Amino acid sequence: MKQNMVKLGVVGLDRGRWMISEVIKQDNVQLTAICDKNPERLAIGKQHFEDRGVENLQCYADYDEFLRSDVEAVVIATPATDHVSFAVKALEAGKHVLSEIPTIHTLEEAKILRAAVKAHPNQKYMAGENCCYWAFIRMWKQMREDGKFGDPLYAEAEYIHSRDYREIKAEDYPDDYWRTNFPAICYLTHSLGPLLYIMDDYCVSVSAMSPDIQYTPYRPAVTNGVALLKTAKGAVIRILICFDAFVGYDHNYTLIGTRGSIETDRNTVVRAAHSYARLSDVPGSIDAKIEIPVTARFPNEPKTGHDGADQKMMSDFIRCIVEDTEPTVDVDLGIRMSLPGIVAAESAAQGGKLMEIPDITTW
Repeated sequence: MKQNMVKLGVVGLDRGRWMISEVIKQDNVQLTAICDKNPERLAIGKQHFEDRGVENLQCYADYDEFLRSDVEAVVIATPATDHVSFAVKALEAGKHVLSEIPTIHTLEEAKILRAAVKAHPNQKYMAGENCCYWAFIRMWKQMREDGKFGDPLYAEAEYIHSRDYREIKAEDYPDDYWRTNFPAICYLTHSLGPLLYIMDDYCVSVSAMSPDIQYTPYRPAVTNGVALLKTAKGAVIRILICFDAFVGYDHNYTLIGTRGSIETDRNTVVRAAHSYARLSDVPGSIDAKIEIPVTARFPNEPKTGHDGADQKMMSDFIRCIVEDTEPTVDVDLGIRMSLPGIVAAESAAQGGKLMEIPDITTW
């Protein structure tokens, strides 16, 4: 075994096998075990990795048995309702953890997860918000840190992800599929997460509303929502999550500050969208936006899952283990990008009532 080699395992082989397909090519990673309670997915996952040159792969249907294997780091790509319980078990078994998002499913889970991470300081815990790894998000963060925007006062993001209503079928929404009964506004980390990462801020209150219009007859959960959030630094953030309307797929982002502003091109899907900015240190830009040709990937980056974001996120997780550094999206940021969605769903259920978001630093 090479020095600094991380023995990796993954649980949840629908999303999970694609999350790690690129990182297993690295010299410092060895995939040793996979886990899924569904026999068909387990077999598909085994073949998937063997086709990519993985040898001597241990396969488990039982998560507890999987944790007794020699894996050192666990990637949790299960349904959202299992994220916290699986993460806690892995930490208690002495494993490093990267957990898919949403990081938490309830307020109580937020307390349980944070306590578990604090109780195991020798293990790394990272939230898998891959959108924080898009090239333009990283660029916006650097620009904000360099003072290009001054003090951020407003930001917005939209995650629209739907399909043609003529193609929707009942079998697409089985009762045991977590998204079938999951309020859309709870799934706002792809929108809120990158904004909080850029702004170095967190949310303290929220008011949210959802339309009464139903687009998908087979999905009982509230499938669209808008949240207005106030941050600790005094900024306002608007988030739209739209999973059921005739909208297709896209992510849109905007940031407005006292010295400049920036937005993604809404005429182009996010993977290819440039940014357009007005910056006070660029003469004339208040009248004519500056085009910044950075998309989801920097030039010459490989075209991998989620436009390179998965590979960069997984590599960063391995790096923080090998170098013993703090994860980019640590447990506090992971909770702070997930918890507002839980409170927002409650606000929407109460007709838009303004609600406080608990301060996790007081726990």
